[in-house]
Amino acid sequence: MAISYDDIVNADFSDLETAAKSWEGMGKRFGTLGGHYRDHVRAAVDADSWQGEGAKMFGKWGGKTAEEYDQAEQEARGVGALFRLAHATFESHKKAVEKARDDAQAAGMDVNSHGHCTMNLDKVEAKKGKKVADQYRGDKQAQTVVEEKWDGAIKKAVREAQEADAAMKKRFMADPKEPEKGLPGGFNGAIGEEAVKRTAKRVANTYNSLKNGEVPPRRELQEASILARGLDEDPEFSRTLINSVGGPEGLVKVHNRLDDLAYVSDPEHKKSYLSLDRGLAANLASATKNPESSFYKDFKDKMEKVGLKKYDLKLVTKNPDDAPGPGPVRGYQSLVSLMQRGDDNYGKQFLTDTADAIRKAEDEGQSGDPDVWDLKGNFDGKKYAHFANDPYDGVLEVMSRQPEVSTEYLDPGKVMDKGDNLYYLLNDRDWKNVEMGPVGPDGHDPDGETSHSRRGLAHALEAGATGELPQDVKEPARLHPLHTGAEARVMNGVIHSLAPGQGAGGIHHNLQEPVANALADYASDTHRTLYGADDIRNETGARGSEGDAFLSAEPNKLVQLMRGVSESPDGYAKIFDAERAQINQSIDELPNGLAADHEDVKDVMRRAGAGMGAMEAIKEDITGDEASEKLDDIQWKAKIKYHVIGGFLTPIPGGRGDPLQRFVDTWAWQDASDQSAEVKRELNEKNTEQWLSSDFQIRNMVNRWAVSSGINAEDSSVTNLKSGDAMEGRNAARDEASQFLE
Repeated sequence: MAISYDDIVNADFSDLETAAKSWEGMGKRFGTLGGHYRDHVRAAVDADSWQGEGAKMFGKWGGKTAEEYDQAEQEARGVGALFRLAHATFESHKKAVEKARDDAQAAGMDVNSHGHCTMNLDKVEAKKGKKVADQYRGDKQAQTVVEEKWDGAIKKAVREAQEADAAMKKRFMADPKEPEKGLPGGFNGAIGEEAVKRTAKRVANTYNSLKNGEVPPRRELQEASILARGLDEDPEFSRTLINSVGGPEGLVKVHNRLDDLAYVSDPEHKKSYLSLDRGLAANLASATKNPESSFYKDFKDKMEKVGLKKYDLKLVTKNPDDAPGPGPVRGYQSLVSLMQRGDDNYGKQFLTDTADAIRKAEDEGQSGDPDVWDLKGNFDGKKYAHFANDPYDGVLEVMSRQPEVSTEYLDPGKVMDKGDNLYYLLNDRDWKNVEMGPVGPDGHDPDGETSHSRRGLAHALEAGATGELPQDVKEPARLHPLHTGAEARVMNGVIHSLAPGQGAGGIHHNLQEPVANALADYASDTHRTLYGADDIRNETGARGSEGDAFLSAEPNKLVQLMRGVSESPDGYAKIFDAERAQINQSIDELPNGLAADHEDVKDVMRRAGAGMGAMEAIKEDITGDEASEKLDDIQWKAKIKYHVIGGFLTPIPGGRGDPLQRFVDTWAWQDASDQSAEVKRELNEKNTEQWLSSDFQIRNMVNRWAVSSGINAEDSSVTNLKSGDAMEGRNAARDEASQFLE
């Protein structure tokens, strides 16, 4: 019995997805069992210690057993693929039936549970006016014609769903070809393979129609999108799809065509085209996940040629009077634009191979052309945000969403060398991709950077150095996170290469906040480095074990980089918050009952003073920089005061409770009892200047610790702690940091 309209619109296909995942999980388990069999059972009996007829017979049947495990794995995955195909197919047709119903209702029809349409004249009047409704009231035949039209549209969608259901039934019941390996009548790895391939080719037909300049019907576009996304986890489907659209070159052309339609030719249906493009990106990720496959090797070799070829893209016009342009664009620019639309599920090898190939194309040290990606026009603004005019920066952005890949790609090893990716990106690369003319006779290069230049690099640096996804600079810093040796080496390389030097000021504006996030992640290490007497300064670089490393940065370069990121008020607030979190924790870890003159207390306060002194030197250097045209003393302070004064505070897990909380309050704005609510609310310039003073902070900090420890803040030992330890630590660190910045 054929499924009805009511069956379709009320169907819940989630069980098909659940079944697909269960079968795929079974396939993985069979793969694991097969691996154990080969590694342990076969390995044990294949040893030279077993000879004779028994060994020969086992060798024969043991090989068949291994093949059966392979066939079982493939059969389970094939059945899973069939369930996934069924889910995607039925969802596509259900949406088509629902759309036909919704269109009918939008035209003024009531649709009953059988999919039959009846004109609702009140709806027609509300949508099209009383005159039109009255015409239908007086002409029943015209009313019937319209009703039959919408009846037909719904019936057509239902009939197509019924045909898809019957076809899927045949696929599930069809006898697959017998496998060439394994036992007769045993597991069959061919199940599902042909159905998946046929579906991939059907989807490819839609993409090829688009590539050839056609615009298929909306229902066909929707079905292709659903199938492409529904089967994107099946590598066989994805490889067949990409091969069927023409491999790397076809992939680039299809993406460019979808981009043209979405952003230039047919933006009214932008969502449909971008959905198809996202499906293509997801299939690219699936198809390239296994670097050992023949598909991957062939794709990689062809892409290296396609990546440098030029292709038309309407966003980049050929008309030089209509900037940006003129085009065309390179294949790698299109590929990375496509990748940026994906779900961040690309294989590590694919990401690194793509980045390596892009670098090779542009790096003079590898016989590349630094101007290979240059285009006229700066591609700033939302209109061009989806286009990777700088494909290297774009692939780094994609890479940053998988921090372990960023770390491995950027890790310079124990000694950073000129050929390392990190060194090249931070020191040698030409970031000017805006074509402004040839290099002049004086050697001046007039080319420029876009406003979003280096954003991908910035996020990759943060991810690579921290092992975490890039975060908003306004989020609190992590407290004492673990770092691998590779992460610490990346961070050390960033500090060594990006430190702007004495008197040099800031770093590139797009690097400031992500690098501040990375520095904040190493605050437990930098807190020690800022104190001149700590042994961490004895040997600089990444130290400790690969699984639990710490950073010993060069003090001068560390302070210079801290100053560089602090041209962003949010960047300064982030590293300030991270430093005070270390101070909070150090004080929290002091045992209860210690006197103010105890050596452990004095050591903690000296280190606290050093951290405050370094931050004050950075603040003074920024607000006193008369040569800077971009910075304004008052504006900078106005921006940081709501972050630093009473701003976010990195939480300390497992603290001692209320006494510590009273100490934490030291860092927030505290009003004296005689101050008015107006002063508290506005935080005027005088109060801001007072609070940002390290003298004020140190007095508050030590006094609060004393009170929380049951010691009178007026006691001479507390006064000595402030003036003789905390202030001296502050003075020494502030003076040293000031020298580094002169």
